[in-house]
Amino acid sequence: MSFNPLLPWVPYAIGVLLVLGGVAWAAYQDLKISGGARSARLTWIRRGLIAVLVAFIGFGPSTTVTTTELARANVDVYFVVDRTGSMAAEDYGPDAEPRLKGVRHDMREIIKDLSGGRFSIISFDSAASRQMPLTTDSTALKTWIGSLNQEITLYSSGSSLNRVYGELEQALRRGAEENPQNQRIVYILTDGENTSEDSRQSFAGIKQYINGGAVLGYGTAEGGKMKRYDPILSSESEEYIQDFTQSPVVPAISKIDEVALGALAQEMGIKYIHRAEPTDMKEATSGIDPKLVAAEGRRTTEIQQLLIWPFAALLAGLLVWEFAASTYRTTRKVG
Repeated sequence: MSFNPLLPWVPYAIGVLLVLGGVAWAAYQDLKISGGARSARLTWIRRGLIAVLVAFIGFGPSTTVTTTELARANVDVYFVVDRTGSMAAEDYGPDAEPRLKGVRHDMREIIKDLSGGRFSIISFDSAASRQMPLTTDSTALKTWIGSLNQEITLYSSGSSLNRVYGELEQALRRGAEENPQNQRIVYILTDGENTSEDSRQSFAGIKQYINGGAVLGYGTAEGGKMKRYDPILSSESEEYIQDFTQSPVVPAISKIDEVALGALAQEMGIKYIHRAEPTDMKEATSGIDPKLVAAEGRRTTEIQQLLIWPFAALLAGLLVWEFAASTYRTTRKVG
């Protein structure tokens, strides 16, 4: 057994000595007046035990408990996910499926490869938002990935990476301040398309916070058509987004912008990888070393656990006894 006082050792010990000394002096005076009667001796023995137990509990009696828990890697992974309408373009993989299918696959693979780390998700469409703070909750991550879809077509205002810069910079800066020893890994999953009139903002300002990651590009130079999305009418509309700048009107085509994606990766000091089909993600996760505290992602730790309940139970019994004795004496005096 060890002790972890609820207050600093020295002032607490002085306080205990003063209280116990006061109890002893009161007992001495009372016993002298009563002539050492048996009832008086029993009363002060009980009160002395109460004082000693209270003092003992205050010293924080503790036992050492060994526990096994999951070890957390020193890796913080930030996913930046493009949910604009262009990510629904059907030019991913051999079966020409929506680009977001590749995004879902790649996120799951990265989480598996970097198991033990913490993961955060920032998504952007017409605006950027933190969808999930840094967490090790794999169930929550998988649920979010499984429900990932494009933005509602009716509310779409085009594509621009500028929207996500502020949210990502804030998240990385805060992570660097709170856990400077951690590796911060960034994966941006997008097609790089920019339909905004504004030129793309440079991401070089956040390079200082990044230790690795990749810009993952989706789509083809030929491009693909995009289906409209309205979760109220249906989970997936068969109607394609139209290009009203053409005459006659034809389905709009979204194409990957690999020049922009390569420049973005260079600004952030990470690699650019074109993702054309659902293969493993070793190229994106290699070189990242999640330094686990113990082998196999688990560690054994020893903690000090307060052992108060047995003494608190004994104290409660003495207090009940004291209350009953005091009530009895009061009743006799009144009678």
